[in-house]
Amino acid sequence: MLEGLDQVPWRQLHHAFGTAEDVPALIRALASTEESERSSAFYELHGNLWHQGTIYEATPHAVPFLIDLATAQEIPGRSELLSYLGMLAGGSSYTDVHRGIAKPQNAAFRRQLQRELAWVAQTRRAVKAGEALYSACLKAAEHATCCAAAYVLSRFPEHADAYWAPIVRCYETAGTDTAVRCGIAILTQEFSVQGGSDTQWLLQMFDSEDHLAVRIALAVSLAHCPAQPAEAVLSFLGGNLLVGEEVSEMYHAQPWNSGEPIWDMVRALSLSRPGRRLAVDRFNALLSQGAPKDKLNYLRYVMRGELPLRATPLDMSTEPLLPIRLADE
Repeated sequence: MLEGLDQVPWRQLHHAFGTAEDVPALIRALASTEESERSSAFYELHGNLWHQGTIYEATPHAVPFLIDLATAQEIPGRSELLSYLGMLAGGSSYTDVHRGIAKPQNAAFRRQLQRELAWVAQTRRAVKAGEALYSACLKAAEHATCCAAAYVLSRFPEHADAYWAPIVRCYETAGTDTAVRCGIAILTQEFSVQGGSDTQWLLQMFDSEDHLAVRIALAVSLAHCPAQPAEAVLSFLGGNLLVGEEVSEMYHAQPWNSGEPIWDMVRALSLSRPGRRLAVDRFNALLSQGAPKDKLNYLRYVMRGELPLRATPLDMSTEPLLPIRLADE
């Protein structure tokens, strides 16, 4: 295991904080039986090889060794390794992300951008090379390992023809394991955005699913499908904008950072005029019904980030709660 790790010229490679000479020791620490040592190594690797979502020269060179570790079933924290690989596959170029606030885009800027985009592409290819491992881990009995593997594959929605079927099979065979069903339902959104999901399958699962968190995730995925979502799907999302803690807890139980469900719901509603109208009407109805102000303030904050609202101040924490309107009304 980790054969060839010391043959990589780490001192000549760079990550977010300089030369990558610290990377071999960090990778070895991921195999430690001490949770604190593994946690510290993951913290460092999140900061240097994937700094705030951006990829560096050393990143693709580390990927084969991370896959090597994740292949060993006796290694603790396999789901963390798989989740980290999924994050790396979705990484971006620092220069590309910051081009709006960067210096004038001269020849040197363009050369740096091309270098970084090459690192991003190399990293994606390196992660995809472990697809046999991810496919095998989809069959794991443990929720975290199964869903983390599905998360990696979902980072390649352009390959829906190969990955959609095995991923949704996890949902179908999960039985009473709500955490697995919810995790897979959340991940189907990646494929819907790219037009690679099966709308009929999503509708069937949405109609037959009883658990609120899972239904929300399926509805969000349906809203991202190329076809206009059914009115019932949008109404369901609008009716659940102020979800209880149990829904957030199910999202947070996933091995990757799936965020807060309210952002997914508002973003899904914002994709269509009927959805935007429904979201605004729902907020105003909740306001008139005396819904908790802290929850309404947060909902308004989320909606401001996703919907074109009229005259919404930048800092709404101290603003009075008033009915809101769409900017184009």
